[in-house]
Amino acid sequence: MTEAEQVTIVRVRGRLRDITLPPRCPSCGGAAGVTLRVERVFARERRRRGITTDMPRGVTTFHVASINVPFCTACAARHMAERASAEPVPSPLLTTAAMYGVVAGVALVAALIFALFIWNASAGGWRPTLTFAASIAVGCAVFAGWFAVQAINALRAGATLPPTSITAAFDFSDRQVRRFEPEWREYRLRHAGYARLFMQANAARLWDETGPLAMRAARLRRIADSLRVAAAAALIVLFVLLALQAGTP
Repeated sequence: MTEAEQVTIVRVRGRLRDITLPPRCPSCGGAAGVTLRVERVFARERRRRGITTDMPRGVTTFHVASINVPFCTACAARHMAERASAEPVPSPLLTTAAMYGVVAGVALVAALIFALFIWNASAGGWRPTLTFAASIAVGCAVFAGWFAVQAINALRAGATLPPTSITAAFDFSDRQVRRFEPEWREYRLRHAGYARLFMQANAARLWDETGPLAMRAARLRRIADSLRVAAAAALIVLFVLLALQAGTP
């Protein structure tokens, strides 16, 4: 690997579509003239306190992030040649999408059954039983919709092709968001000259984990944690006082 091909990691605040791209090719550093769509697939576990973890904490969801990146004509031609010669590989996500689709279908059928029950029973007047049935029907419908969306996302992720040697020159992470922090991503850039131009173009939004914004977010997290502990202690004290008052003759 030459000096120009050493990977440079740049952290930038903001959404993917809001970053500024220099008019150079991220693969070779030449003048860019062709736009290529760079896509990456990310698997996310259940979020806890705004942090995406890689520990199994429930249902895994799949997300595709994409951005149009300018490349030079020669690198774009190499990219298309690699795409044309690559053999399609069956995606394991098809099974996941089918599983999510089955769960969505079962939940939708349950919602329809409860809705039909409510329709037939409502002729005799509304009763608390129907309120309970309506709550279950709405919950099943929401459940079905969420799993249907996840099935669609899994299908899209399964259809997303892996990067070529050209588009791999511009790589990026999933969005990183912690409490009280703005959204940011890591950009892994293979060409050192392009990385310098990229940092210059996004200098106003570079993310520094030791900078003022990150320190402020960390301070707010500590305050929020302290308030949570104080609130829990206050509730315990209040419960004890009420219990003692209730036991007083």
